[in-house]
Amino acid sequence: MILLLKPLGKTIHLYISGVKVLISLPRRCLEMPTTRFVAFVCLGDSLTVGYQSPSPYGGYVETPYTDMLEPMTRVRLQELGLKGYEAFFINKGINGDSTDGMLGRFRTSVEAERPDYVIIWAGINDLYAGREPGQVMENLTRLYARALETGSKPIACTLTPTEADDRMNSRIRELNALITEHCDDKGIRIVDLFSSLAGPDGRLNPLNSDDGIHLSLQGYSAAARTMFDEVVSFILEGLTETS
Repeated sequence: MILLLKPLGKTIHLYISGVKVLISLPRRCLEMPTTRFVAFVCLGDSLTVGYQSPSPYGGYVETPYTDMLEPMTRVRLQELGLKGYEAFFINKGINGDSTDGMLGRFRTSVEAERPDYVIIWAGINDLYAGREPGQVMENLTRLYARALETGSKPIACTLTPTEADDRMNSRIRELNALITEHCDDKGIRIVDLFSSLAGPDGRLNPLNSDDGIHLSLQGYSAAARTMFDEVVSFILEGLTETS
């Protein structure tokens, strides 16, 4: 969704994804500069929510990567001199959600927001429910396709490893290989969260781990930085060619 404001006469022509809406505003509002908004919907499970296990001292905590990614993006827009742009990230994570659940709520969680990009970080709950990596990949493929069908560009994410479950890590690596192969074949942007958060042993780096599966504040920060470095920064740089 790119929103464009054009002051014309005594009205504002408001363009939302190409649809024009006329709005009458006071004169002081007609002097505002043109602003374009780039929207990212972040679809996922508890890892998108930023879940951390309750502590006996501090209780339940959420540290979503979106809270860290948006300020990085704002700073980069300023560095690029893109004063007419704003970017924002809409967090649509739900604790315990599966790829089935995300497909079921895609219309309300994603389509209704009319985003430019959809970050899809999903699949770990499916694997824990006993689904085979190939079955999970079928649903991920549908999610990527749904984004494209609605005019948004999908951004895929590999799954992060666990800290101690080697059997699950093997299944995660198998699914990640399928995600990477599909995205390479279809030209879909991909963020390799597994590599950036794993330690030398291929398990989740303890510094990035909260409970062995969910991430610590450092882990969610690392996920945000990886998304920014591997995909979001290039999207922003591309805006300089169209501004």
